[in-house]
Amino acid sequence: MQGNYDHARVEMKKTYEREKLIESFREQEYDKLQDEGKKQEITASVKDMKGYPMAELDAPEVTDLKNGFQTAFAHYLAGYFFEVTGEPSLAEPGYRNALQLAPKSKIVQAGLREVGRRKPGAKESDVLFVIESGFAPSWKSITIPIPIPREKGRLVVTPLSFPLLKAESPGFVPPTLKVAGKQLPVETLSNIDFMARRMLKDQMPGILLRTVIRAVVKSVAQEQANKGGVVLGLAANIASAVSEQADDRSWRTLPERISIARATLPQGTQSIEFQTGSGSFKKEVEISQRFTIIPVRLTGGAVYVGRPHTPG
Repeated sequence: MQGNYDHARVEMKKTYEREKLIESFREQEYDKLQDEGKKQEITASVKDMKGYPMAELDAPEVTDLKNGFQTAFAHYLAGYFFEVTGEPSLAEPGYRNALQLAPKSKIVQAGLREVGRRKPGAKESDVLFVIESGFAPSWKSITIPIPIPREKGRLVVTPLSFPLLKAESPGFVPPTLKVAGKQLPVETLSNIDFMARRMLKDQMPGILLRTVIRAVVKSVAQEQANKGGVVLGLAANIASAVSEQADDRSWRTLPERISIARATLPQGTQSIEFQTGSGSFKKEVEISQRFTIIPVRLTGGAVYVGRPHTPG
């Protein structure tokens, strides 16, 4: 958006590399945890988590996602960027990757179909509207009693804490944008709420195993402390209870949804109009270059339209 193509290329390359790194790290992390669980003779399963709202993680919108760390919007933006720089052979992979993650998106399908052929006229601009709405879900901690294996095959039911996602009110996404006499369809490419749930679903077996392993280690230390006397045992019990808290850190300023609209529009001052959760919104924007990105942020009843940046 600042017109710094070199840095944009670096960030796009980092995005691809980071996706591969996350995928590899997740696999290695879970394999390591499984090995540690075998040493501790732990066979904990997600099925043991009675009382946890697993249905929220098994919703079709969540399970339909490929994973929780790849976003169709990022890949579509890469495709758009390479069209801006006149490199359709590099734009095509971006659109193809976006289509794998959002196979039903008509805008992505059109981007792939028209790559290299969408050429704005002398007084026209290829405009990409980026609409962010709502806020990402917050992470909370929930305590679930889990049977923990102990000495001589006995099971001890121990309350353990696990992360839980709490959604905000759904962000409003306008169905269309009206600009320059055209009705532009709006499509959501990335739902951060669903992505977060898919990530949690994929990580839950590892989270459970890690938590149970930690509980076993704590219980051993607790038993040793109890043998050392009442005061020492009480101190160990208090420390164990205080330290049992699921990781609830999160980026709350992320939007819940990222949507886009795209069209070839006349350059000059144009009026943009669309519906919000609290009524109709209208604002004039300046379109002055062959390619223009216009960011729009909807939060509750407020609307912020960023100054159109001109990447080329």
